[in-house]
Amino acid sequence: MTRDRLPGLDRRTARRALVAVGIGLAGELAALGLLATGAWLLLSASLRPPILLLSIAMGAVQVFSFLRGTARYVERLASHNLGLGLQAGLRAWLYHRLAQLVPCGLPGGDRGDLLTRLIDDTEEVQDLVVRAAVPVLAAAAAWGTAVVTAAALLSPAGWALLAAGALAAVGTGLTAVLAGRKAAALPAARGAVASWALGALTGREELAALGAAEWALDQLAERERALGTRTRAVAAAAGLGRAVCALAGGTGLAGVAWAAAAALRTGRIGPIELGVLIFLALGVAALFQSLPDAVGRLPVSRASVHRLAAIGPMPRPGPPARPGPQHPVAGPVPGPGRAARRAASVALRGAAAAYPNRPGPLLRDLDLRLAPGRPAALAGPSGSGKTLVVFTMLRFVDLTAGQLSIDGIDARARSPEAVRALLAWSPEQPTLFPASLRANLRVGAPQVTDRQITDLLRRFGLGVWLDRLEHGLDTVLAPWGQAVSGGELQRLSVARAVLTDRPVLLLDEPTRHLDAATADAVLGAVLERAADRSLLWITHRPEELAVFPEVRHLRADPGAPDRPPDR
Repeated sequence: MTRDRLPGLDRRTARRALVAVGIGLAGELAALGLLATGAWLLLSASLRPPILLLSIAMGAVQVFSFLRGTARYVERLASHNLGLGLQAGLRAWLYHRLAQLVPCGLPGGDRGDLLTRLIDDTEEVQDLVVRAAVPVLAAAAAWGTAVVTAAALLSPAGWALLAAGALAAVGTGLTAVLAGRKAAALPAARGAVASWALGALTGREELAALGAAEWALDQLAERERALGTRTRAVAAAAGLGRAVCALAGGTGLAGVAWAAAAALRTGRIGPIELGVLIFLALGVAALFQSLPDAVGRLPVSRASVHRLAAIGPMPRPGPPARPGPQHPVAGPVPGPGRAARRAASVALRGAAAAYPNRPGPLLRDLDLRLAPGRPAALAGPSGSGKTLVVFTMLRFVDLTAGQLSIDGIDARARSPEAVRALLAWSPEQPTLFPASLRANLRVGAPQVTDRQITDLLRRFGLGVWLDRLEHGLDTVLAPWGQAVSGGELQRLSVARAVLTDRPVLLLDEPTRHLDAATADAVLGAVLERAADRSLLWITHRPEELAVFPEVRHLRADPGAPDRPPDR
C-alpha cells in the first residue's frame, strides 16, 4: 500500500510546528487575558480604588493588547513558513517523481487532473497547517487554560466551561462526520472539472468540426454540478457545526452567568469576579467559532495527500538515503568542437521490460548494441516496444531481466541523471516550448552558435521555412507564437537532439510526417553528423534500413524479438 506521509515531516519540522502552536496559544491566552483584565478594570474603576491599582491594570491591558496582535502576527509567520516549506518540499518531490513517470504515462488521471494535484492538492498541505492544525491545537490549549482559570475563581464556572467545550467537540465532530465523504471527494471532483475543461480546450477544433461543442459543455456542466453539490454539502455541514459551537458558547456563557450570579448572592464572589468570569466565558465562545471550519479541512487535506501519494511512494522523513555506488560518467564537454566529445557505447543483453502501468513484459530477450561509427536501426509495427527500448536506455523504465550497460559498466551502478547526460533523444511526439526558435534548439546545448543552428536547419530542408520567419531565430514558436507543421516539428526535434552533441543519439521516428525526399535528406545529414557517435534510428520505413549495419526487428506480440543476422 502506498504510504501517504508528507515529505519533510521530521523532528525539525515537528519542533517548528510546536513553536507555531505555542505562539498561537500565546495569542489566544493574550486575548483571554485582555478580556478578563479589561473586565476587572472597568468594574474596579466604578468602585474608585487607588489610582496606582488602576494604573497596574491599565498597563496589563496594554501589554495584553500588544501581545495579542504581535503573537497572532508571529504565529501567522511561523505557520505559513512551516506550511509553505512543506508545500515546497512536496512540489519538489512531485516534480522529481513526475520526471520519472511522465514519459511512461501516469498511474491514472490526465493533464487536467495532474494540474489540479500540482496546484490545489499541494496547497491543501499549507491549509492543513495554517488553517487546521495550528488553530485547533492553540484553541484547545487556550480553552483548557480558561477552564482551569474559571475553576480557580469559581468551581461551577469551570464545570460550565468544561461542558461547553464538550458540546463544541460534538459540533466539530458532527462537521467531520457529515462532511467527511463529501469533503474527501472534493479534490477528485476538482480534478474532474479541470480534466474536462482542459480536454475540451485542447480538442476544440475537433469538437467544432463534429458539432459536439454543446455536448462538451454539457459534460463540463455536469461535472461542475457534481463539484457544486459536494461543496454545498461541505458548507452545510460546516454551518451546522458552527451553529452547534455557537450554542456551546452560549450555553457556557449562560452556565457561567448562572453559577456566578448564585455565588454573588451568597457572597462567595464579588461583582468584579463575576464580570471577569463573564468576559472569560465570552472569550471561550469566540474560540469555538473557528473549530468547525478548521476540522472540516482535515478530510479534504487527507484526500489530497492520498491523491498525491497515488502518483508514487512518498519519501520517508528524515535524512536522505545515502546513494549507492557511483561510477563517474563524464558528460559532453562544453564547446562546439567534436573533439571535446567522448565516445560511448550502449548495450542491451537479454533485456526484458514493460511499461509500469501495463501488464506483462513487452520486451523479451532483446540484444542490441550501439557503438560509435556503427549506427543501428530498430523496426517493427506499432505496439512492438520500439519506444520502450529508448525508455530503458534513458532509465525511465528499469529492466525486469537482462542488463543495460554503458561502456561495459552496468547502468544501474550510475544514477539515471548520469546516464541521461550521455544520451540525446528526439521523441516520437516532441514538444515545443513557448520560447524563441533559438531557445528551443539550445535547450540541451546553450553553447551552440546561430550559424550552427541555421546550417543544420538548411540541411534538414527547413531553409525556406526559416527564411520566411519574420523574426528569424527570435521567432516565438507555438503554442503562443508561430505554428509549425508536424514535419517541421519533427525535424526541429531531431535538430535539437543533434545539436546537443552528446555521444549517443536516440531518434524515435525522426522521419515521421516527411516525404521520401526530405526523409532521405534528414537521414543523410544525421548519419554525417553522427559518424563518430552511437546512433539508434527507429523507423517504420523499410527503405531506410538498408544503410544501417545493424538492424533489429521487433514483433507486435509480447514474444521474443525477431533478430536477423547483422548486415
